[in-house]
Amino acid sequence: MLVYNNEPSIIALYGVYVSSCSVLNIWQRLGICVTAVVGFLLIELWRCDWDSVVTEGQSVMFLVVFFCFISCSIRLEEFMEHLAHFEKRRVTQRLEDIKILKASGQELLESLLPLHVIPKVQDGLSPIAEHHQEVTIIFTDIKGFTAYSAGLSPAELMAFLNSMYSAFDEVILNWGLYKVEIIGDAYFISSGCPKPPGPGFRAEEYAMRAVEVALALLRTMPQVCNDPRVQMRVGLHTGPVVAGVVGKKGPRFPLFGPTVSYAEKMESHGEPGRVHISDETHDMLDEGGYEYEFEQRNMAVEGCEDIQRTWFVSAGNCKAARSLQRELIQKRRGSQSK
Repeated sequence: MLVYNNEPSIIALYGVYVSSCSVLNIWQRLGICVTAVVGFLLIELWRCDWDSVVTEGQSVMFLVVFFCFISCSIRLEEFMEHLAHFEKRRVTQRLEDIKILKASGQELLESLLPLHVIPKVQDGLSPIAEHHQEVTIIFTDIKGFTAYSAGLSPAELMAFLNSMYSAFDEVILNWGLYKVEIIGDAYFISSGCPKPPGPGFRAEEYAMRAVEVALALLRTMPQVCNDPRVQMRVGLHTGPVVAGVVGKKGPRFPLFGPTVSYAEKMESHGEPGRVHISDETHDMLDEGGYEYEFEQRNMAVEGCEDIQRTWFVSAGNCKAARSLQRELIQKRRGSQSK
């Protein structure tokens, strides 16, 4: 002020500079501008006299109005910047939420469908149909479950089912099989459909995996339920199936065909605590050279005219199965660690 002879234009430039300093809030900046105007009046009074101060009233009014307009325009600009930043943050948050929802949806689809059909489902392709040869189907049913569950409260029943299904799922995952669906207290499992990616698929190996899973489920049952009345029947059959995805709401990957029906009959015609396999599954194990102890039986099967030769798997002493199980468990742990 002293150097430039207390010119109002210098005060105005100073006010523009102060108003643009965003370190302070708008009211602090406006207070500094008002202080500059007061300083202008005091210096004018000190340099001249009261009459000169009165004549500078027009300059004072100009400075006051100028600072008010400058403050309003800068406040509006800062408000718009804050609004833009807020909208940007909100859009970013929405994009993150969309990514999380997409990841959750992808994870849900991967838990419901095989990986190779998920892109087709996402593209809206319907129906999806595939034909698979030499697939081994497992059906399980729990004898005495109805009577056992009648004595449980709803919470106890859900806790029991959760423990049982979780244990069974772990067995199925360890052997790389596919859980088709749960029908009440019964499991429907596929071995060899869907086929694993890459070459080297052997139907005999997947028949062996199915037998090992069936035996493991029988061993697991007493661990999740200590009631001797509750026992499991398991039936297996090997043959061709048709698989695919039908519908768009709640997509699943079910399997159809006579092989599925015959595997269910192997379960219903079996005995509690034993693995009942068809002659086709037995031949598949024999072709693969897998060593098991079998008990032959000849029986009439509903829907079949001739007497059917079937087998009970009494015990397993298959070295190839133990070696494969260790390899599969290590591979699964390696994929989970990644």
